Amino acid sequence: MNDIYFSKQSDTNPIPPLPLEDGPAAEQKKRPKKRLLLLKVIFSLFLVFVIALSASFVYIYNLMRKTDYNEHGNKSNVYVDSRDLMQNEKVINILFIGVDARAQNVESRSDSMILFSIDKNNKKIKLTSFMRDTWVVMPETKKYARLNAACTYGGAQYVLDTIEYNFNIRIDNYVLVDFVTFETIVDKLGGIDVEVTPKEAETMRNEYFFTTQAGERVRLSGEEALWYSRIRYLDSDFMRTLRQRKVITSIVQKARKTNKLELVDVLNDILPLVETDLDPMKLTKLAIGSGLMYIRYDIEQTRIPADGTWKNAAKKGQSVLEADIGANQKHLEYFLYTPDAEKETTSDNN
Repeated sequence: MNDIYFSKQSDTNPIPPLPLEDGPAAEQKKRPKKRLLLLKVIFSLFLVFVIALSASFVYIYNLMRKTDYNEHGNKSNVYVDSRDLMQNEKVINILFIGVDARAQNVESRSDSMILFSIDKNNKKIKLTSFMRDTWVVMPETKKYARLNAACTYGGAQYVLDTIEYNFNIRIDNYVLVDFVTFETIVDKLGGIDVEVTPKEAETMRNEYFFTTQAGERVRLSGEEALWYSRIRYLDSDFMRTLRQRKVITSIVQKARKTNKLELVDVLNDILPLVETDLDPMKLTKLAIGSGLMYIRYDIEQTRIPADGTWKNAAKKGQSVLEADIGANQKHLEYFLYTPDAEKETTSDNN
């Protein structure tokens, strides 16, 4: 029988290294490591983004809490079924009410009422002025009065109820400002540029003692912008509301060009002066949406009553605008809710 011998390698001798792999097999082992590193980088960036976004959201939310929030404002309209009103989930309607004094003063009448509509379908901001002398039905008493009297009778809530009742349009929220707030907004933005006619400039100088000059782009201070938007006896209340819409349009355009940090500073000063029924969370979402999208939207404007739908009248010793309510309801529906494509088709067929 042959002897079998086993050779035992000494433990002190090192094990020779394995030869390095070349070719596709080696590349396949490197790729997972690269992919893992890339995923880690992406995840880290995403995490930083989420943290920054969350911090921004919290900051904006705390900023929005500075408003004079009226949690009891804009209750359901008790005079009409809100489900029957014209509305669209892609259109946000916010009524801006300008008064001589804050709403707590029951003697205060609304000097201006402008519906600020964010149309996400057509990517537009739409401004609708409601003429304060429009002769409408007060929903509680079923008696006629000027539209601006609604604020005296029941504050901002009753203004919303009255417009909804007469014009069949759903208003989501309101913002109420007095004229001190208006001046502050313009001044904090560094003034606004507005086209001023020679007659308007003359009125500003002779009646309000400013040094305003005429021109296509005239820089107005907060006080000048306020009195410019309140000029009435130069021409008509229709032109007065047009001037108000021009001023609001100029404010939006100036905000577009203003640094975001400067805008935050503006908001920090004016929000405590604003009364609204928009809760801080809704305001935060609107603020973020405005910063990212809405502020870039084109601006369109109209007024109620529309041309050809009203006549001057004397009622109860007052000079008022007697409007065709049905025609103005249709005008609002067309202006706010008809898609631009349909408007273009209608225009082409005429």
